[in-house]
Amino acid sequence: MFPVEYVYADWIFWQTDSKARRADSESLTSPSERDKDAGSRVEGFCIPQAFLMKSNIDQNTKLGLKEHWRPDSDRMTENDPFVENDDNKIIPIFTTEHAKDDPRYVKLRLTSEWKDLCPRYRNVSYLNHAFLLPSADHAMVKAEKSFYGESGKWSYSLHGPVRKLQSGGFVNDEADDAAVFKYPDAWPEPAMEWLVRPRPSGWPSSELVQEIFESGCHLAPVGRGNRLKEPVDVFSYCRNPEATLANSLLPSVTEDSSDKWMMDETEWRTSFSLGENKLGKSVSAVQRHVMVLLKMIKKFYFPEVISTYYLKNLLFWECEKRGEVFWSEENSANCLLFMLDRLQECLESRHLPHYFMPQSNLLTFEDPSGLKEAAVQVAEVRCNILSKTFNLLQKLQIPPFHSQTFL
Repeated sequence: MFPVEYVYADWIFWQTDSKARRADSESLTSPSERDKDAGSRVEGFCIPQAFLMKSNIDQNTKLGLKEHWRPDSDRMTENDPFVENDDNKIIPIFTTEHAKDDPRYVKLRLTSEWKDLCPRYRNVSYLNHAFLLPSADHAMVKAEKSFYGESGKWSYSLHGPVRKLQSGGFVNDEADDAAVFKYPDAWPEPAMEWLVRPRPSGWPSSELVQEIFESGCHLAPVGRGNRLKEPVDVFSYCRNPEATLANSLLPSVTEDSSDKWMMDETEWRTSFSLGENKLGKSVSAVQRHVMVLLKMIKKFYFPEVISTYYLKNLLFWECEKRGEVFWSEENSANCLLFMLDRLQECLESRHLPHYFMPQSNLLTFEDPSGLKEAAVQVAEVRCNILSKTFNLLQKLQIPPFHSQTFL
């Protein structure tokens, strides 16, 4: 329903650009080895850059524009969970304690060796998010940008474990920066099942499973619940870690906002971003096209409670369960309808297991009424898929250079 090059053009360009930057280590734009690219630009699930029109009548003037679709740039900086002490001995900063009710979340208990090396942490049991969260002050914050006569200002706000550098205005640019710890062990014990899980479709291959295992996983500074206030600055935290103990609360309902659960700032989330990137690169053309179209439909029709991360986990489960006959080009329309049906089922049952750690239900902390309303909207789109998709694609204008350059 839309030219194939629109799915691959940006993805191929970003991959090539990243490879070129890393190939020239002396370039000012070359990232360090600690910086890892992540997100849809790497895995190939990026929505094509496009302008979404308010209507399909006025396609040529700025007055018809609703918003600019452009995938953001995701990058995480890997930090070593081990340091060298005064005796030149490698010691761990922390040990991991997975939550029993949801093992995707972890507490990082500081080791006695680390406390001996850094006495300021002597009376602190668990590491706070502030140890890794980027500072809120960025050189571009409040700086103005202009595009076709419209101006916008840059902001640097915290979203989950990342700082999002974002410009306002007609064309919205975004870049996500996150600092993470490499998981201290070879692989988390709660995710061991994934390594040996039966796979009816043969995907992912044993070679890919081994590759993902060797790439490991990470720990991101975000817990369950909502971050209701700006975290302590990293420099202030490192000077006096004990001062943040009062802010490190267990998730609880606040008095002024009964529908928001306060995040425990000592609870970290296990991240399999590198593995997800490798899985995304390995899917078939039909699977990729279905995912991209799903994300476009989600962005246009679905509420925010349905995240693209939910769609990605759902896709991985179905790729693992169903073989080439199902994911064939001739059956691609049914594949899209099937994914919408599965999404509706998950929303109605309030259960969507995490792909690497099925013990973790991704929908646990979502508002039940919001999930119920979302399921109704998915069902409505599913029942009117042709008109809904056609209406969406009619309102999209994709820059013509994609066709000229990449066809």
